[in-house]
Amino acid sequence: MNKFLLGLVLLTLHATTSQATGEKYLSSETKLGLFIRSEFDDLAPEEVKSYEENYAAIVNKLKEKKATAKSDAMFLKHVFYTVHRKMLGEYEQYVTFSEIFKKEKKYDCVTGTALYALILDELGIDYQVHETDYHVYLVAYAGGKVYLFESTDALAGFAWDPKEIAERRAFVNQESIRINTELAMTGLASNEKSTQGATYIDNVVNLRQLAGLHYYNQALKQFNNNAHREAYKMIIIAQGIYPSQRIKNASSFMFSAAFED
Repeated sequence: MNKFLLGLVLLTLHATTSQATGEKYLSSETKLGLFIRSEFDDLAPEEVKSYEENYAAIVNKLKEKKATAKSDAMFLKHVFYTVHRKMLGEYEQYVTFSEIFKKEKKYDCVTGTALYALILDELGIDYQVHETDYHVYLVAYAGGKVYLFESTDALAGFAWDPKEIAERRAFVNQESIRINTELAMTGLASNEKSTQGATYIDNVVNLRQLAGLHYYNQALKQFNNNAHREAYKMIIIAQGIYPSQRIKNASSFMFSAAFED
């Protein structure tokens, strides 16, 4: 395996995914079907139904709370910590979205952020999901103010002070620059100048593109487990959903790994 492929494995989303093929929704009543996928999970219909019911119950309670909330800030803080306490338990990289609904409530930055995005969507709250080199996070907008939702920080993941939000977002990008620069210096980064040195990704993605990043993560998980052909299947779907440059690059090299024999 060449050095670029090693770098590709390192360039993943940490706690810090051709037209899509093989897509099959396991959930049709809500937008959970964007993330609970037949490609990831072999779930019985009754399991999916129970996930839908648990999700709907929390959303309905939050809608009731919204109707009596005294301020946007207090309500959004309530949303963040209630959802985290009830639905997000153990952090683990590359887990599938359905793990949120199981006993350990496992999640990562992609699936945790996806959960918040889905719920804010249900609540009619404006938001943006930010994709960076090694992390995904969400900012919400209400009453002319901005609120940070950092799914991987259970204690201090909600912020509303503009200076603090700006500093935390800048830190994420500075970490991307630092890691990318180190990888370039050690020969593990791409040979393309546009992806070397003091550069970083900070894209705003919609729900569908976030689902693409979920496939991207699952492709990297399979690749790290040396399941190269399965990784290629996942990355092709990711590319169909969200054809970003790094997903296209990953697709090319996973193809080489999968069919090098």
